Amino acid sequence: MAKNESDGRTTYRRRKRAEMHAEAEAQSVQHAEIETHRLVVTGRPEIIEDQASLVELAGVIRDSGSFAYDTEFIGEETFLPRICLVQVACLGRLALIDPLKVERLDPIFELVADPAVETLVHDGAQDLEPARRALGVEPEGIVDTQVCAGFLDMPWPSSLAKAVERFAGHALTKGHTFTDWDARPLTERQVRYAADDVRFLPLVWDRMRTQLEDGDRLGWAMRECEESRRRHVGGFDPEKHMRKIVRGSRLKPKATTVLREIVELRHELAREQDLPHRVAMSDEAVADISKIQPVDREGLQRCRHIGRRNVEDHADRILAAVKRGVEGPPRPLGNQKSRDENAEERMRVDAIWSALSLRCLADGIAPNLITSRASLSRWYLDRADGRSNDPLFAPDTWRHDAAGAWLESFLAGRAGLELGWSDGRLHRAVDGAGSIEG
Repeated sequence: MAKNESDGRTTYRRRKRAEMHAEAEAQSVQHAEIETHRLVVTGRPEIIEDQASLVELAGVIRDSGSFAYDTEFIGEETFLPRICLVQVACLGRLALIDPLKVERLDPIFELVADPAVETLVHDGAQDLEPARRALGVEPEGIVDTQVCAGFLDMPWPSSLAKAVERFAGHALTKGHTFTDWDARPLTERQVRYAADDVRFLPLVWDRMRTQLEDGDRLGWAMRECEESRRRHVGGFDPEKHMRKIVRGSRLKPKATTVLREIVELRHELAREQDLPHRVAMSDEAVADISKIQPVDREGLQRCRHIGRRNVEDHADRILAAVKRGVEGPPRPLGNQKSRDENAEERMRVDAIWSALSLRCLADGIAPNLITSRASLSRWYLDRADGRSNDPLFAPDTWRHDAAGAWLESFLAGRAGLELGWSDGRLHRAVDGAGSIEG
């Protein structure tokens, strides 16, 4: 029985995982043939189950100077996701490392942290976190192919399957995304699925790098890989949870302060009980409490999603957190619009967002990798209200180089945008700095 399963709060998720595992195993699967290429290891991966084999493999990877890295984990049962498998690939080697049998993963984590070794990931934020925790240092030399795809005429974010299909010409088999990764022995389908998560990344990155260099965007992509990694550094971020709960709606200052207190309390409860945040207390319960702001147990029970266990075990702490929020100083949510757009402002922000998006698309850059409409709106309203005259992007950033300098000139009437369509996509024909064009 999995940890915490007996308390009933993770039983459903474990059962759902088992059901999806069974469905994936029952499906008829036809794997695409793997074409021979020096950067792609064909065949079944080796399984690493002892420390000596892991040390030997790590030495080979270090000598190669570059490797693909991924992890499979179960995250819905414990406070920290539980790693169940580590996948690696480098020139000539493809391996699955079994953390349930190998005592120490430090040889691999040390590679991830070594700036002299290039670590290839795809959407790798969660995969890097175990190395950060284990060694207490920051991963270096990280190349995230999901980030790089956003500079190469692909949507942001793009899945691994889309990147592999585009740059390696291989169709990945789906099915075991959500499966019993802690079950042993692994099935052959699980082994194939896990291996394919890293098998093609060396080839994908080799072709991405060539195209980025040809388009003079390799520097931008590497800077964004570094910035993306740094955005995930640090401890618990209550505002990330708050934004997910409010889903863009505006709360009154007092409700926002109460929400922050409850989100921070939920984090404490989750850590103490070794449970994921949403299992310790659901987002719906947190939202109910912040709106109702109960003063006693009776009021707390009126919060529909609170759950009997939280009322019985933690009512005093929850009510104390509500009281702190109600009586304490305001603690607003950062990076919110100070007000809503009026009809004219909405039209103007839409127009600016459209122009910026079209220019990015013509340049082969995913617009929402550059920024979001919400961020653009906050910037526009602050300028319109005289609260700020700062540019949308700081001058020393790749975003300023890619789009920010042009946007400032565009809004000042010094630059225009002329677009054309060929080969099934937008192209930028002329982009002047001294006159309006297009």
